[in-house]
Amino acid sequence: MSDVKEGRLRGTGWYISITGFWREFRKHRIGVIGVLALVLFVVMAVGAPIFATHDPSPSIKVGPRFMAPQWTEIFDPTGVVTKNYLLDPNLDSDSIGEIVVEGSSGEFTGARNFAASPAENSNVTFEWTHIANTSIEFRSPPDPNGDLPDTLDFIYYAQTFTWEYERLPKDVNITVSYNIVTTGDFLTNEYGGKMFELMLWVIDSSGNWTRIFDSVPPYTGSHVDRPVDLGFLDIVEGWDGMIDEGDGQEDPTDRLTVAVGIAPTYLFTSSASGPEPWTYYNGSVTATITHMECVAFGDYFGILGTTDKGADAWSQLLFGSRISLYIGLVAASLSTAVGVAVGMISGYFGGKVDEVTMRVVDFLLVIPRLPLLMVLAAFLGPSVDTIIIVIVILGWTGTSRLIRSQVLAEKNKSYVEAARAIGATDTYIIFKHILPNVTPLLFADVTLGVVAAILSESALSFLGLTDPSEPSWGRMLADAQIGGAFGNGAWWVVIFPGLMITAISLAFTFIGHTLDQVLNPRLRER
Repeated sequence: MSDVKEGRLRGTGWYISITGFWREFRKHRIGVIGVLALVLFVVMAVGAPIFATHDPSPSIKVGPRFMAPQWTEIFDPTGVVTKNYLLDPNLDSDSIGEIVVEGSSGEFTGARNFAASPAENSNVTFEWTHIANTSIEFRSPPDPNGDLPDTLDFIYYAQTFTWEYERLPKDVNITVSYNIVTTGDFLTNEYGGKMFELMLWVIDSSGNWTRIFDSVPPYTGSHVDRPVDLGFLDIVEGWDGMIDEGDGQEDPTDRLTVAVGIAPTYLFTSSASGPEPWTYYNGSVTATITHMECVAFGDYFGILGTTDKGADAWSQLLFGSRISLYIGLVAASLSTAVGVAVGMISGYFGGKVDEVTMRVVDFLLVIPRLPLLMVLAAFLGPSVDTIIIVIVILGWTGTSRLIRSQVLAEKNKSYVEAARAIGATDTYIIFKHILPNVTPLLFADVTLGVVAAILSESALSFLGLTDPSEPSWGRMLADAQIGGAFGNGAWWVVIFPGLMITAISLAFTFIGHTLDQVLNPRLRER
């Protein structure tokens, strides 16, 4: 055979080995199933930022607690759909919403401004220009509920929508995005910012105004996103009149209005050193509204519902796969490396080295694993790196005993004796001759080590010994148990994390079992 041809064969040797291995591996259906499942988990982990619909943090509320998954709505066709009910949240349609000036004052102006390019925002602008000694008519007597402005003169922008359901929403979040610019005394006087307010209202079709937000100074002219989570009484006040319980309904129509506006306030002079009456002020207030939302939450939300804290369960489940795969692979790799090193040294050199290392292994094997994991995790602190260190400390013992037994069998074979006879060093014999012969046993051991690491992390998370800000499947189960998921019938925050832990453990177990059958010479001969 020519040198060129021999070089070509050597160059393709790795390819022949890989294809031969895969040809043998795919004969085992259980291994192929494990590989396909593992690929799905890897895609889930890598694509988590893309597939997640909300912030995965367990403490970030996106809706009411324990909302069922949206797809379960098929069993309840009358259920309230969770969505933004305002038809024009970006204020880019001149046919939706209206600007209203109340009272007889000419000091208020308003305008709709539509974006000239995609980089700009459509908006609604209010302006109140006040000249000293110009009168504004105050409400007399004042509104006893404090929902209406102090004055009869004010301006607001309103959007109206229809409520189609005979149920109250579980929760409502109304958001307004705005900035406020002041001039004159409203800017320079220390009390200028208290002479007006930007207000947010819910108005039912009976004409009842419910104020849910009013701004407070200072006003810097910067953009503000102000979400308002309505309380139960505010929801009842706004929505209950549209619900027909068989005896008619209080409100004449099923329409509800969300309004935002600015109005002067009455600032009392409490002492001689206090603020001057508003009549002495000169200046202007310009409020620009760029976005409005009214998200009403029904009984269902998202792909997997919400958790005990109202967080998105789907996003947590996706990012939990990252934690499980990262901890499982890193911890198993480090545990295997430590176990191989200890097993090789102990088995090859024997004597006192073997005696000391095996007694350490026996000691660690005798101690109950989970209590020791709990103690170490609590002592070192809750973090991902800590969990990996804890798992590595206790996870190498089984590998070391496996490798030691194989090294004891290999070191007395003729090829090792021949290597010694020609003057090979111990290091050369260990890495060149013995290690390649025990390596096939490691693949199955590593995959099973990944399973053990994932289960250990899940157990520590369930016991509250990991970082509570990190989304993981064990943490989801812990939060479900603490938050009363069983009592509230929130099965989705228990079943799906449990299924993920089971599925990823089975995937690695199937792969490890198949690797053992393919790479272990004794099993392959059978």
